[in-house]
Amino acid sequence: MAIDLRDFEVFRGDPAALPGSMATRLATIAPVPEVLRVAKLGERIIGCYAMHEPKSIDKQVARTFSLAMVMVEQNCQGNGVGRWLIGHAIGVAESKGGRHLEARLSGPADFFSGLGFHATDDGFIFDMYPE
Repeated sequence: MAIDLRDFEVFRGDPAALPGSMATRLATIAPVPEVLRVAKLGERIIGCYAMHEPKSIDKQVARTFSLAMVMVEQNCQGNGVGRWLIGHAIGVAESKGGRHLEARLSGPADFFSGLGFHATDDGFIFDMYPE
């Protein structure tokens, strides 16, 4: 299925409205992520991401957000939806004072490195630089 980036929008997500595989995956994440966003094509959810906010409120400590999941429906993959969702997650983290976004996920390295993430021992990390 060919999707243009203008064909879908991203909204705050409701866990109860997620499609089966996304809801199942979200249910395995503990603690429950504070941020859930969904990509919708019309009224249909075609992707989502979930993210944990930093535990520390100490402004002297680097503020690291943690991407807990990113999923795109299989028939919608390869259209930039996942890339757009990651970009959205970076924007949300940065707007909340984040300086890093870690992804302790087993996703393909070329996907994350293509978005500016650096490999770590347990996943990937994206560094944000304030202007």
